[in-house]
Amino acid sequence: MSGTAAGVAGVVCLLLAGLAVEAWARCRPGPATAAQAVGAAMRTAAGRAAVLLAWLWLGVHFLAR
Repeated sequence: MSGTAAGVAGVVCLLLAGLAVEAWARCRPGPATAAQAVGAAMRTAAGRAAVLLAWLWLGVHFLAR
């Protein structure tokens, strides 16, 4: 398996795991949904900075080509 294929497989696995946790959180009480987690992070200045940095990282790595 080449490095690119391994990277794509890793991203797909992370995406599927995130979707599974999101579905589980919506079906029963337990972990927070993605919207609840981002909402909680946006309540503090450090959380807003972390969300901004996460969006910047995603944009640079996936959208800037």
